[in-house]
Amino acid sequence: MIKPILFRGGMCGDLILGMLDQTALLSTTHWQKSYGHSTCGGKSIKYTRTFLKKFFQYTDQQKTRYYETFKKINQDVYFLTHDTDFSMNYKTETVQIVCSDIELIDHFAKRFHDLHRKQVIDEARKMIQNNKDFISDYKESVIQWQKVFTFPHQFDIKNIFNKDLFIRDMDNFFRLQNKSWAESIYTRHVELW
Repeated sequence: MIKPILFRGGMCGDLILGMLDQTALLSTTHWQKSYGHSTCGGKSIKYTRTFLKKFFQYTDQQKTRYYETFKKINQDVYFLTHDTDFSMNYKTETVQIVCSDIELIDHFAKRFHDLHRKQVIDEARKMIQNNKDFISDYKESVIQWQKVFTFPHQFDIKNIFNKDLFIRDMDNFFRLQNKSWAESIYTRHVELW
């Protein structure tokens, strides 16, 4: 079954995917293509699981084919998306990552800014209102996004900086298949922050 994880950049979707599904991660750094790979806990995330982070590069037909490919697999397959509009077609399967602690959203906005090169920031800037500086604008866009879009399955990352609480939250919400894997990925990922 497809398990899209819808989130705004900077809100740790890569970490959540890595904790949930070790088959989404690779140890290699040898690539046939030159695109950059998202990472989690020192491992690279398969590009096939991050395709829709750059959703604006694809048509709805391409996105549908992408979803259909994963539907054919006879197990749960988590993948990442930033495409809110297309995710509405799959509302019941999608997990929306939110944060009820508004103060943390400022941290996630800074994290998004600091993690990405200028091209990515420029792409994001085109999709949000630009009234102040980028970080303030991005923070406000995340807050508004959470108010306007409410998917049936929302995972709150308010405890992300407390390992015990976050692992508990993950387990309660997702029913972790391999809790020790999730803990090790969390620990390794936080060490690299």
